[in-house]
Amino acid sequence: MSELRDTFVKPDAALEGANELGAAGAQLASAWSNAGAAINTLNGGKPWGDDEPGNEFNKNYLGGDQPAQQVLDLLADLVPLVEVLGPTVKGAVEGTVDTDEMVKTLFGGDDK
Repeated sequence: MSELRDTFVKPDAALEGANELGAAGAQLASAWSNAGAAINTLNGGKPWGDDEPGNEFNKNYLGGDQPAQQVLDLLADLVPLVEVLGPTVKGAVEGTVDTDEMVKTLFGGDDK
């Protein structure tokens, strides 16, 4: 059996990291919003043409489960998850600190 070990967190450093992660997630979301909109606008204009070769290209480029569409769909699903990582970590750290403070208040303890 494995031995249980204490885990120590430096709350200030963890919160700073969570804030940086949150800022990075927000930047990614903003960049993806702009890039995704531009890509969709360009693709909507069918720059490859609306003739038979152009339609064939579109079918193999964006149609159904084609790689380009899969990448666009994946990013649309992934970016919002990355965007909430920072706030989620921040909430977890704050919850841990609050729990530690509650335990200290209920059961006593020193400030060591």
